[in-house]
Amino acid sequence: MKWFAQNWGIKLFSLLLAVGLWYYAVGEEVVGITRTVPLEIRIDNAQLSMLKTSVKNLQVTLTAPRALFSQLVSDKIVAVHAVGREISAAGDYSFRVEPGEIRVPNPQIRVVKIEPAAVHVTLDEIITKKIKIVPVFRGDPAFGYKIMQEEIQLDPNAVLIEGPRGILEKQESIETEKIDLVGRVRPFRRTAALNLPALVKSMNETPIDIYVPIREESEEKNFENIPVKILRGPEAASAVTIEPAAVSFMLRGSKKALAELTADKILLYADASGISDGSQEVPVRMVVPETVSLKEGQSLGVKVTVRKT
Repeated sequence: MKWFAQNWGIKLFSLLLAVGLWYYAVGEEVVGITRTVPLEIRIDNAQLSMLKTSVKNLQVTLTAPRALFSQLVSDKIVAVHAVGREISAAGDYSFRVEPGEIRVPNPQIRVVKIEPAAVHVTLDEIITKKIKIVPVFRGDPAFGYKIMQEEIQLDPNAVLIEGPRGILEKQESIETEKIDLVGRVRPFRRTAALNLPALVKSMNETPIDIYVPIREESEEKNFENIPVKILRGPEAASAVTIEPAAVSFMLRGSKKALAELTADKILLYADASGISDGSQEVPVRMVVPETVSLKEGQSLGVKVTVRKT
């Protein structure tokens, strides 16, 4: 205890000095890390565009004092290389990313190594082109309904786009984003953006207005040997026969209605109430849903014979 009490001021100063030296030594210890860094390539010549590049990321080795280790893994570290205005023609070019082009959050972080040593890019001339717009749909309307393709309306129906010549020369049309059709039963309007390829932009800033006509789908369905009933007045007391007793025909109408229509739901009858004796050709009447009718060009009739009893 006496020893602790002697020269306590000197002992305290020594302790503080030791602690300070320890923090200084730790702070000055250098650590290194190799990490993937995104590469941003800026084209200063507005008449050129980068068509492709050999790499999109670089492997960069960095060092810094241990106290800055958290900054070594920061997402703020990026590589930015500018292709200057002196490059004025389309073609293949190579360049080296220099340490000064690696943007770091702290000047004490040093760039030790960059891989690959060289980056290769293909530059292409920027052109403009007027191109038609094609609407793209997802799913199908409700059963029995369809899009009337020939009646689709687009405003505008073409657009001016800008991009690399190598891309635009192969582009015959531009598609819209997908327009949902699932369960639709009525026409509708929708604004849609364009689904542009990479490196291509539209010179038209307004969205595309699209009118999508949806109508009930029609089709034909054949029915064979459907019996014909005889309609007579309540006072009739004669024997009546018809020939033929069953007929075949084609119906046309709503796809949904025809899909649900079966032979047992069709009523055919011949009105014999005006025949008192003998034979006569009588038209066959039909009872079917309103959205269904006999196909044009067909007529149904039977021979009705009445014999007095």
